[in-house]
Amino acid sequence: MYTFDIILVHIFLSIVLFFIVNWLGAHAISIGYVQMSIVIKDDTAPAFNFIFKVLAPPIYIVLCAVLFQELALDRMNTNIFYIAVYYWVFRVLWVLVTGRGRLVNWVEQFVYWAVSISLSVWVYSLIEQVEKILPDTRSLLDQFWILIIVFLYSVFNKIQIGREGSIKRKNNYIIGRYKLFHRKYDYLIKNFFQNGFYEALTYSIMIYEDFNRPKIVRWIEYFHFWITRKPHSLGIMQVLTPHWIDNEQSINLAMRKICKDTNQYMENCTKEIMLPQEYSYASYWISRQYNIGDYSYGDEIQSIFEIIADKFYKNNMPDQVTKIEIKDEE
Repeated sequence: MYTFDIILVHIFLSIVLFFIVNWLGAHAISIGYVQMSIVIKDDTAPAFNFIFKVLAPPIYIVLCAVLFQELALDRMNTNIFYIAVYYWVFRVLWVLVTGRGRLVNWVEQFVYWAVSISLSVWVYSLIEQVEKILPDTRSLLDQFWILIIVFLYSVFNKIQIGREGSIKRKNNYIIGRYKLFHRKYDYLIKNFFQNGFYEALTYSIMIYEDFNRPKIVRWIEYFHFWITRKPHSLGIMQVLTPHWIDNEQSINLAMRKICKDTNQYMENCTKEIMLPQEYSYASYWISRQYNIGDYSYGDEIQSIFEIIADKFYKNNMPDQVTKIEIKDEE
């Protein structure tokens, strides 16, 4: 019987799987894993990505089933395939709660769900048919077809998949987030800068920080700050501060830093003004300083900046940018 305690254990294990998959994915970028991002990236290993996302739940289920069997907790293997169902439900909820729904190819995701859950059910049916889950040596030697799968994987992994749909979704996401933040914070940003370059750069950083630290994560950060009282990156702009700040305060602090970093950029270039042809690279350099010299951060902010500048500031970008003198807050 699929009792309540078994359900709770399976839900817990599905959440653990969610974080394991995210951690493995983050460390598998070098071999082609594509993480969710608002910047367009080529899928250089489509077969790996498909297999990784689809097979992670059934493989995890097998490992859990082995563990339960070894611990003499066989009843926990009842309907253990539900771990895959809970895992995908939790992943969908996470995407929706963090506001990333526009970035998702839902047709592709449906294929992932269907294949992954079907494989999990099939694996469960096999588990039910055997007394011992772990294979013996002879059965492993007989699986010559595994070599065929490896061969097919290596072939399909070289196939490049078109990214037009991904480009459209990510551009729509950036545009949608800009419109949302512009409605909420235009009074603050426009009054501070009155300069299209600075405004576009501020919104670019805001969109990227909000993507990486959605509201639910920021709530957790606020709670952790309240408990520890140690400096944290807080607010929508993720400004490091020893004080409790809200989104508006974080934007004000961020704008001051952007001004100072822009001034530093022009000083390094021994210039008093910055011309339009420099704006794109300047957005890269300045955003790197915003995030302590992170090259990949600069690349992603630059990509967002170019989209926003072209879409919303094409006719409102200044002919030149000069230094803005910012007094230190008392």
